[in-house]
Amino acid sequence: MNGAMDPFPTPDPAALPAWRSHGAAEFIRPFVGRSFVVRVDESAGASSTFAADVVFMRSVGIRPVLVHDAAARTAAQRLIGHINRIGGDAVGLDGASAGMLTLALGEDGAAELRGVNTALLNLLIEGGYIPVLASEGAGVSGTRMPVDADEAARALAAAIGAIRLLFGSQPGGVPSDGSGIIPELTSSEALSLARSGALSIDLAHRLTAAALGVRAGVQAAQILDLSSAHAAVVELLTAQHLGTQVVSSILLS
Repeated sequence: MNGAMDPFPTPDPAALPAWRSHGAAEFIRPFVGRSFVVRVDESAGASSTFAADVVFMRSVGIRPVLVHDAAARTAAQRLIGHINRIGGDAVGLDGASAGMLTLALGEDGAAELRGVNTALLNLLIEGGYIPVLASEGAGVSGTRMPVDADEAARALAAAIGAIRLLFGSQPGGVPSDGSGIIPELTSSEALSLARSGALSIDLAHRLTAAALGVRAGVQAAQILDLSSAHAAVVELLTAQHLGTQVVSSILLS
């Protein structure tokens, strides 16, 4: 390592929150056996606890799937290595593997997602692995093309019946009119706000993906700062949202 500091230090188990307590089990139970799709951004890569969160999820029966931008392969490989070093079984792949993401060129020349084949992804999930997917797919001719990572995460979450869809984002959620972060939006409110022009282009795009994921069957989507200590697990195990949660417009009793 030439004396360089490890960007992903192995966490001290004694310093981690008491996730495995009896109380935490009550929060975990609804998620066991269900998939959790996380759109990884730079903030997750900067976190010293994100990998531990992912390994914890897998250890208690939650099924995390990570999606990253096709251009971020080096950072993704470091994350995969760290997950595996602390006891997880992460596997790197992309949407072109087994025709997982079928793409076509849109009118603007950008790749558009046209179909999802989750056979390979489900095989890995059932085998106990943690898929780390680069947002790249293939056209009908076999030509590989990058695809928008937010859209890939949304489509995969819907296709595998994920219970949660997390988007890493700065500043950690949707800003309110005053100060702080809006804690919760319905999918209708989220789409309206995304189209209003009040948000940055990136945040509006991510909020749209979150809303469409919920409308496609994901129970809830969150936009949060994944660089915060144990952000993914805190969002999972507590009622207080670290960022902005998007839920269905229909309130179920």
